Amino acid sequence: MKALLSYSGAKAFYIVIFLNAVIDLGHKITLQNTVFKVHDGGYQIILIAIINALILLPYITLVVPIGRIANSTPKPTMMKLAAWASLSLTFMITLFYYLGWFWPAMAMTLLMAVQSAFYSPAKLSYLKIFFGKNRLAESNGLAQAIVIAGILLGTVIFSVGFEYLYQLLQSASAVGNKNAVTSTMWPLGLGLIALAVFQIYLVYRIPEKPEVLSQTKNDLGLQTPRLSIFYLLKDNRLFIPVLGLSLFWAVGQGMLAAFPAFAKAHAGITNAAVIQAILASSAVGLAIGAFLVTRFSRDTINLKLVPLGVIGLSAGLWTLTFLSTPIAFLNMPIVFAGVYCVMGISSSLLVVPLNAYIQWQAAEHTLGGVIAASNFFQNIAMLLMLGLTIAFALANFDSERLLQMMAVLTTLVGSVIAFAVVKFNRIHGADSAELPIT
Repeated sequence: MKALLSYSGAKAFYIVIFLNAVIDLGHKITLQNTVFKVHDGGYQIILIAIINALILLPYITLVVPIGRIANSTPKPTMMKLAAWASLSLTFMITLFYYLGWFWPAMAMTLLMAVQSAFYSPAKLSYLKIFFGKNRLAESNGLAQAIVIAGILLGTVIFSVGFEYLYQLLQSASAVGNKNAVTSTMWPLGLGLIALAVFQIYLVYRIPEKPEVLSQTKNDLGLQTPRLSIFYLLKDNRLFIPVLGLSLFWAVGQGMLAAFPAFAKAHAGITNAAVIQAILASSAVGLAIGAFLVTRFSRDTINLKLVPLGVIGLSAGLWTLTFLSTPIAFLNMPIVFAGVYCVMGISSSLLVVPLNAYIQWQAAEHTLGGVIAASNFFQNIAMLLMLGLTIAFALANFDSERLLQMMAVLTTLVGSVIAFAVVKFNRIHGADSAELPIT
């Protein structure tokens, strides 16, 4: 890690990644906590699923222009534009909080997601340019750990802040009203603005490095959706890792939508900060797992970790389904947090090697488009999971049944991915981007 941070501008680059994660999370958590406090059961699941779906839509609908711009525009320039967009949007969010406009604030989630959709390929594809091929696993692991740290800090600050401000509501009618709850949260919006200003300052301290930018019309992401999306389907060395990432993010979205209702109904947990702390414990696990992958990978991408990640994630999900029990000890928040932490560690064993492998396989001038297309598949999977979650909720399926459905899906699809990945060679520091398949 010290070697990575010794690069000129590396600290600013990683802090920008950190701040972007906190800003994106802060608004979402505020909305989710509002829904959690005001609603119960199926309606709560549906609203939280819709919030998460709004975040996903830009990654799906804008994949082609994102790929085009990511391939043809210097990455620091993209990050600067996205940072300014983030500041503008946080001003609007704060205004809507102050006015108590829940639904317009919810609509801003979509616009925040648009700027994030352009931000993501710029940040991730710049890792290869900034640190070089031989440090892909290490730089990705550190980036993953930094994002997780941002998630943890954002969860703590915005959840504790939410609970504190929520206690200021004076009447029962205000407590049960989304607009009234929203109007109390404007100080959280001021925090988002401050973070966005600091992000702009740092993004201008990221050095610009020579890049191979796309110039031909046949480059990935420059023409049709076929070039930017179905390109991945032609090479299983790219598509299978993308499928693995899609599984992880789909399950994560389903858990975000279903678990609060599950914990409220089956464990009697009504404190929003406690719910977010349990969810954030998976981020602790992700950080631990990312550190372990980074520590032992260095200049190697170890795909043998992926099956272990699938096994751990599946086992954690099955364990959660058995915690709906009258035994008080098993319903304690610390037990849920422990299971989530284990799932987080397992998820890093899955995500970090696969992300590094995708970046290794993609040619430099198409990397932005490849990442955008990868985001497309991942977000399609997440949107399908949210749609399935909403369908289950409308059909009056209990939140416990939703967790069981996700456990079955992870076991089946994860097994296929693990079987395919073990066929890939362990990658050593080779010069070629074309790697053999055993």
